[in-house]
Amino acid sequence: MSVRTTTYLNEIEAGFRQAIDEVKSLVENTEGVQLNTPEAPGKWHMLQCIEHMSRATEVYVNNVQAKLQNGAMPPAKEEYRGHWKGRMFARMNAPKPGDEIPMKLKTFKSMEPPLELDSHTVVSRFYEVHEEMISVINETRSVNIDRVKIATALGPMVKLRIGEAYRFLLAHTQRHMVQLRRIKNTVAA
Repeated sequence: MSVRTTTYLNEIEAGFRQAIDEVKSLVENTEGVQLNTPEAPGKWHMLQCIEHMSRATEVYVNNVQAKLQNGAMPPAKEEYRGHWKGRMFARMNAPKPGDEIPMKLKTFKSMEPPLELDSHTVVSRFYEVHEEMISVINETRSVNIDRVKIATALGPMVKLRIGEAYRFLLAHTQRHMVQLRRIKNTVAA
């Protein structure tokens, strides 16, 4: 796979902007009771889903920012190639057509949201963290995202190239947007 780096980053940025817009749409005119109502016993409610996305995104924002502050970075290349490991992680997370989730994945303890959440705090944090993600994407436009690696949410032992980390995180976000829509439809019914 080879694509222009600017095209790739524009698509990733657009995916995060779409998630921000969709969360705004989903929570707008939604009562606090609905935001805190799980779709079924033992399942998450909308605020838990939103909080989880923020926690995951924040890990990558912090890891990319730390890498950028660490020193000189190799300059951006015109073409982005990607790597099989990142594509595999993204495929495992990305929803299939028709919003089908390909496989169930267990959430890490550190990424599990608490049961009780304040809607204003959670939603504001989601917007803030995802706007930071977009800012980080733009900061890396001058960096070779096909070469520089960062730690994942799994810890420093598992690293992805920045470009693949973006692809994985966007797939993760899209997966939880499917969940968020499903929860809203269930509790609104």
